Amino acid sequence: MFFLKEYTPKKIKKDNILESRKKIFKKKNSNLDYLLYKRFSWMGKFIKNKKNIIEVGSGNGCIKKILNFKRIVLTDLVVYPWIDRQLDMKKMNLGKKYHNKIDVFIFNHSLHHCSNPALTLKKISKYLKKDGLIIMNEPEASFFLRFIQYILDDEGWSYKVNIFNSKKDIFKSSDPWQSNTAIANLLFSDKKKFNKHFPYYKIIKNDLSEFLIFINSSGVSQDVFHIPLNNFFNHILNFIDEILIFIFPKIFSLNRSIVLKKT
Repeated sequence: MFFLKEYTPKKIKKDNILESRKKIFKKKNSNLDYLLYKRFSWMGKFIKNKKNIIEVGSGNGCIKKILNFKRIVLTDLVVYPWIDRQLDMKKMNLGKKYHNKIDVFIFNHSLHHCSNPALTLKKISKYLKKDGLIIMNEPEASFFLRFIQYILDDEGWSYKVNIFNSKKDIFKSSDPWQSNTAIANLLFSDKKKFNKHFPYYKIIKNDLSEFLIFINSSGVSQDVFHIPLNNFFNHILNFIDEILIFIFPKIFSLNRSIVLKKT
C-alpha cells in the first residue's frame, strides 16, 4: 500500500488555522518550537538585507515568530487578521507594479496545495528581480510520510501527474486544502529535468530533513501524543535524523528544503 503511485484520502484534511496559531504562539511546546526553528532559521542568511519579501500561503503566520523579520508580507487565499494581503498562489495576481521588484518569495508547506505548481513558478519569475530567490519547505513523500498519511487518512500523493505541464492542473478542486505531497519530489529530485523546464532558475539548495523531530513535535496543526524534550535531547534526535536520512533518504525524510535563484 505504501508503494502505491497514487493515494487519495477519503476526506480532504482541513487544518484549524486559529487553533494552530494559538498552539504555536501561546502554548509552551519545546519540541514544536525546535521543529519550527529548524524549518525557518536556515532561511535567515537568504533574506538578510532583502527589502521585498513575500510569503505565499502563510496560514498561521508562524514564520514571524521564528525569524522576527517584520518586512515579510504574509499572504494567503483566506484573509486572517494577521494576513497582509489576499493572494491565490495559482493566479499570482500581484499586479504589474511588482514586476521585477520582489527579492524573495517564501513557500512553507504550501506549494503542495497548488493545483498547478509549474504555472505558479513560471508566473513568479516575472515578479522576481534578477538573482531573486524562491525559498521553500515542502513535504517529502518518503516511505514514512506515505505510511503516516495512509494510517491517518491524511493528505494524499500522486506520482502519476505531469508536474511540469503548466497547461494542465494536477488535481481538480476548488477546496484550498486539496493537495499532493509528492510535488517537491516530482519537481526537484531530478535537477536536469527541472533545469530543462525552468532554465531561468538555478537550484542552489535542495536538502532533505526531519524524521523523529517531526514525529515527536505533536504536529504543527494537530495535537497528538509526544514526549516533551528539552533542546539537548531534541538536538540528539536531529542528529539521529541526519544519519538516517543520509543513509536512507527515500525512507525517512519528511521535509525538503529548496532555494531557487532567478538567473
